[in-house]
Amino acid sequence: MITNYFISDIRVSFINNQKLVSYVININLSSTNTLINVNNIKGAPKFFYSAGMFNLQKKQKIRQPKAIIIILRALLLKSKIFRTKPVAVHFNNLFFNYQSNIFKKLKRKVFTKLVISYIFGSHNGCRLKKKKRMKIRTRTRKL
Repeated sequence: MITNYFISDIRVSFINNQKLVSYVININLSSTNTLINVNNIKGAPKFFYSAGMFNLQKKQKIRQPKAIIIILRALLLKSKIFRTKPVAVHFNNLFFNYQSNIFKKLKRKVFTKLVISYIFGSHNGCRLKKKKRMKIRTRTRKL
């Protein structure tokens, strides 16, 4: 698991009994779908969107920037809370180039305090991937 931190100071501190982060926006990319969850700081879900809710099908659901931008546009139109309340944004399995582009667009509309990126790529350690064995066939002569 590789973690990139855009903001180095992640400690949750309290100023006048007020939390630094009120909501967490999880942007999740699986191999088959794009999901966005909005939770409060305690973990209770507030909003949930997937690419299928916007009639995106097959390759459109996993095409990274397009699906995320469509879903975020609908989310931000529905709720005006994020402009005033501080938000943490978590990216899961999103390419680094797309993270910066989406973060720039999101920063204009949302008051973000923290951005964390998780890349869950399976790996085989130092071993190379197993190669497919090819059968060596010899021709038989027919008499």
